[in-house]
Amino acid sequence: MHASRVRGPRLRVRSALVFAAVVSTFAPDARAGGFEIPDNGAQALARGGAFVAKADDGTAIYHNPAGFARQRGTRLFGGGNLVLHSFSFQRSGEFPDDPNDPATPWGGKPFPLVRNAGGPFFAPFAALSTDFGTFDRFTMAIGAFGPPAVGNRTFPLGVAQAPAASRYDFIQSRSTIIYPTTALAYRVTPWLDLGVSAHLVLSKFDQTTVSFTDISQDDCPNPEYQPCDSRSTLQAKATSFAATFGAIVRPAPSYAFGLTVKTPVSVDAQGTLTSLRPPSEGQAFLSTRLPLVVRAGGRYISMAGNFEVYDLELDITYEGWGAAQGDGPRIVVPELGALKNIETLVVHGYRDTFGVRGGGAYNMEAWDGVVSVRGGAYFDSSATDFRYTRLDFDTLAKIAGTLGIGYRHGAFSFDISYAAIASINRVVGVGQGDVRPVNGAKNGRPLDNAGDLLPAVNEGAYRGFTNLFSFGMSVTFDELFGPMRPVHFGNTYEPGYAASSDELAADREKQDDERDRDRDRDRDREREREKDRDTSEKPDEEPKPDSGKPPEKKKDWWDD
Repeated sequence: MHASRVRGPRLRVRSALVFAAVVSTFAPDARAGGFEIPDNGAQALARGGAFVAKADDGTAIYHNPAGFARQRGTRLFGGGNLVLHSFSFQRSGEFPDDPNDPATPWGGKPFPLVRNAGGPFFAPFAALSTDFGTFDRFTMAIGAFGPPAVGNRTFPLGVAQAPAASRYDFIQSRSTIIYPTTALAYRVTPWLDLGVSAHLVLSKFDQTTVSFTDISQDDCPNPEYQPCDSRSTLQAKATSFAATFGAIVRPAPSYAFGLTVKTPVSVDAQGTLTSLRPPSEGQAFLSTRLPLVVRAGGRYISMAGNFEVYDLELDITYEGWGAAQGDGPRIVVPELGALKNIETLVVHGYRDTFGVRGGGAYNMEAWDGVVSVRGGAYFDSSATDFRYTRLDFDTLAKIAGTLGIGYRHGAFSFDISYAAIASINRVVGVGQGDVRPVNGAKNGRPLDNAGDLLPAVNEGAYRGFTNLFSFGMSVTFDELFGPMRPVHFGNTYEPGYAASSDELAADREKQDDERDRDRDRDRDREREREKDRDTSEKPDEEPKPDSGKPPEKKKDWWDD
């Protein structure tokens, strides 16, 4: 009788494991905009992520495919990001267990601090672009990269011989996303470039979570009773598609504007859910959606002939996480033991995010090449409000300072950069949290065996800081094996452009006119300065001396 009474709840526990697994799997592609850390590419990162109006290396396949339109020749880019991410959570309160229970000697003690123990994470980036040695206006590129995210967040199951206070929120993520990509770019006019990147989105989910299995009051005397924990792992894969459309407008040598729009991505993953307690496995389907991303920026460029002396850029970003998630991600299990057609919805509370990024570079000729010194900063808004703050992703608002240096010599260029990224600390007060354990005995609802709401597990202080290092190297094969091919479509200020005699004559005439205007303006200013000096130096007229004689009376006509 007792065994049959327990078996039913244990079967229901399995549906809760499905629910718990999805909590940590809904947003593996989270990047920038408050979710994770911008950005891909050493050059872009050093500029505070402000690159949408420049995009002049292989990372244009990600930042703005229109940037390939002005990249002549065949070029290979390789690089990556090294992420050192720290994140901690100090939960408010103390363990609700009985300290006299031998199974819970930590009862009544304050919750211990938990930290991310995932270690360094490396995300590579590679791209190859070419104009096939023929085209002046068309460029094609292929590449592969991942989102600028942390793919190995890990929080402990236990701390100091006590269960981790965060275990019902998040344990471990080993998920990855890869974007094999093809891009096309075309110069519509000398001042307008358009491009598109077609992304194959390959997703692999590997998440571990813990749920609370409150079978009965006798077995689980209080909420969060550690002997009633159940651990599960969800492993699933998905293939989907996305596109990025880009444009760069440069109406004058000193100004450029960029815009990109990345389409939303529907992710439908299929895999298995494995429970360690009790041992069981079932087929699972995960459905979620990644957001629309829009970037826009403006750039000022100081030119000396065809040499770019310095530039400054300001970008604005938008990511539509609120619209993408809707009611939340869903997971469906057609059959799990005696259970059929399990479907779970998780409302995670994400919202749209905005970012502001600014930076630039100063270029100088040195060491038989060109040295570029870069700097920047950015701010990203938070992706969640206080009550939904949790550990699966660093959704806090972020502020960062960036710097970097590059060197270009002949066919080769090298770039390195560093970003110090501070997550703005957040404290979720007691009574403000809304992330709670799920209970298998209540079909995945956050209720204890008596039907009362389980306590929130996300109330406390969150702190985060990230050190991000990036490097990149490019080689232009045309320049490596011989002189660059002259380009016959473009602007006279662009390196490698072979201007016609009429264009050269018009350019010289324009420069002569500008010099004449400058000379006339300088001459007029000098004349004005000389006139001012003459006026200030002219002496006042002295009065005539008095002779002592009365003034001679003027005769009138009648005196004659």
